[in-house]
Amino acid sequence: MQRKDYALAEQTMKNFAAKYPSDPLLGDAQYWLGESYFQRQQYRDSAEAFLTVTTKYEKSAKAPDALLRLGQSLAALKEKEAACAAFGEVGRKYPRASAGVKAAVDREQKRVKC
Repeated sequence: MQRKDYALAEQTMKNFAAKYPSDPLLGDAQYWLGESYFQRQQYRDSAEAFLTVTTKYEKSAKAPDALLRLGQSLAALKEKEAACAAFGEVGRKYPRASAGVKAAVDREQKRVKC
């Protein structure tokens, strides 16, 4: 991811998930898979990956970030209502999300005009 070799990052995350199906870091791996898709502007794939984090790994440390990214992915797909719903869900579902995530949600809600 740091070298922006997203194809390799995606394969690495998928291999990790296949090799360690019950690892506690699977939520993080799924988040980074989504982030890789997002960076490549593959918004449908990123939305699916981030949705998985927020449903299957909702206790993951990356879950609030994933919900934010889900909203951004949906906004990029011109799915405004769904994007706004995702942004609104961050504060409700993760009241202890970091200040950075909360600030980004506020910014995105204004940008998308929720």
